[in-house]
Amino acid sequence: MYSAMIIRKCAGSRLKRSPFPITAFILLQYLGVICAFSQDSATVKDTSSLKSDTLLVVGKVMLGGNMHTKDFVILREMSLHSGVPITEELLEYDKNRIYSLGLFNQVKLHVLPDSPGVADLLVEVSERWYIFPFPVLGIKDRDWSKLFYGMGLLHSNFRGRNEKLYTTVVLGYDPSVVLGYRNPFLSEEGTYILDGRLGFSVVRNKSLEAQAEYGNFDEKHFSLSLSIGRRIGIRHTFWATGGYEIVSVSDYRPGRTLSPEGNDRFPIFGGGYVYDARDLQEYPGSGSMARLSVVKFGLPGGGVDVIRYAADVRHYIPLDSRFVVAGRMFTDLAAAGKTPSYNRVYFGYGERIRGHFKEVNEGENIFGASAELHYSILSPRYFNIGFMPPEFGVWKFGVVAALFADAGVVWFRGMPPAVSDFARGYGVGIHFLLPYSAVLRAQYAWNEARRGEFIIDLGTAF
Repeated sequence: MYSAMIIRKCAGSRLKRSPFPITAFILLQYLGVICAFSQDSATVKDTSSLKSDTLLVVGKVMLGGNMHTKDFVILREMSLHSGVPITEELLEYDKNRIYSLGLFNQVKLHVLPDSPGVADLLVEVSERWYIFPFPVLGIKDRDWSKLFYGMGLLHSNFRGRNEKLYTTVVLGYDPSVVLGYRNPFLSEEGTYILDGRLGFSVVRNKSLEAQAEYGNFDEKHFSLSLSIGRRIGIRHTFWATGGYEIVSVSDYRPGRTLSPEGNDRFPIFGGGYVYDARDLQEYPGSGSMARLSVVKFGLPGGGVDVIRYAADVRHYIPLDSRFVVAGRMFTDLAAAGKTPSYNRVYFGYGERIRGHFKEVNEGENIFGASAELHYSILSPRYFNIGFMPPEFGVWKFGVVAALFADAGVVWFRGMPPAVSDFARGYGVGIHFLLPYSAVLRAQYAWNEARRGEFIIDLGTAF
């Protein structure tokens, strides 16, 4: 009876709409307006004493607050279901997995004793708003001098099935137009995934070698891709992709494209596997992730004929409630024909070595490794902004201190790297966990020569 009342309350929370404009919400969010969070009197009382690792198993799983999101979208992420023993670890793990969907401002799991040895589980969510025009503002390649801006239209939860339907128009650095669609629930079981994208962009050349003789230039990319995935359980995903790309340059010179006309046209085929057992994608505190892929650019014997083999492995070990050790190793290797400049890999753009943050190193192959020690200064807390609509009114904040070390190297085929070729760096930082899954990092790093640099960066290092 009590749990039913909670479900009705959660469901009714979206009936009161507010005309408060979204643009004002965005402004207030970045001004940091915060109100005190107060627990609703009708919320289930603290049940931590009931969350035994041995005494209780799940009876029923009930959902509340998901007025738009389909039940199966939430249940697909959960390891707790009828008959499974309830543990503190699984409760926290499932809460973070559901939050990682990016559909909710807050997720709560309540244990409700039902009969001896059995407890029902209530999943209470606060939905984010899911369809709106949005401003596009950011930096490219983690470089604050490469500012881009524009507008987009997003439906982040189309049909309540976590489908993403979006379009963006971006100006500034590397302007682009993109239309995309992602459906992780071709069936209610969430077994098959569809992902499609159509895009056009003007990309500033990244290759230092390509611009050395004649100066820099722009690349025009037109791309079309379609991917199909199969998800097994909650941790394993296999995928295959196919597409077509056209690359042309603003000022043709030999070597800027493989085609002598300055236009490379080629199909793309690939496949891969992802294992993801991380608890929280935006800022993991436990679990592992591994991504393996093989992608073929062009056809054998054609103008473009490149194969890329890539691997990315990450692991997060909680030492106690405040300390987490995190590690990452990754590589991306080229094979088959000649690698065009736009298909090379770099440190100094997307991938960075702290201590050598602004140094650009170019090659056909890349290898990197990183380690971090996190200490939670302020565990993530939720604040209720009382005058905001429910979809925008729950904000999450946290602060984490970090020690880190990076190392990596790039090289061309036929020129294997030596240990002395590895760039290395280490340092300290403060990470701010912000609303809507944003992460801001302020860091100070030293390289192997003890030269220091201050870094402001967005997102997690890995």
